[in-house]
Amino acid sequence: MLLPCAAYAFDQAAWMERREVLSREAERLRAAYSNAVESAMESAEGVVVPLETNADGSIKISISAKKSKFFLKEGLVWAEDLALCRFGDGGAETSRIEAKSCLFDRSTKSGWAEGPAKIVHAGTVFEGRDVYFSAEEEYVMSLGGSRLETKGVKGGGLR
Repeated sequence: MLLPCAAYAFDQAAWMERREVLSREAERLRAAYSNAVESAMESAEGVVVPLETNADGSIKISISAKKSKFFLKEGLVWAEDLALCRFGDGGAETSRIEAKSCLFDRSTKSGWAEGPAKIVHAGTVFEGRDVYFSAEEEYVMSLGGSRLETKGVKGGGLR
């Protein structure tokens, strides 16, 4: 007896085009990071701030950092020893980004972490160095060494 099998179509050209857009965004944030660090001499310490809220007023994304500086005109946040948390309905944490030093763009919901970074999302842990991430695209790119750990993946494995 043969079981029906659903075919999965992957549009390689569309993915490569999207990847190129995200790579340009990573370079933009990497350059902005250098400028932010230079001007972050006067930064706030021990900051916990909601970056985005849901329609009901609950916190959707928050940042806590040892040191940070907000660039209101550009919509950027630079932070040192940061934890960027995303919360789902009911206030449960759904993902977390930890970095030694990071620049986050509030408008694109993406960031550049210089040095080590750790991202935890839906049972998957990603660790890397010099990391670009996009919360909206659920995309991560590391320019340094990286490690990926995932739980709950089922399958027969490679043969």
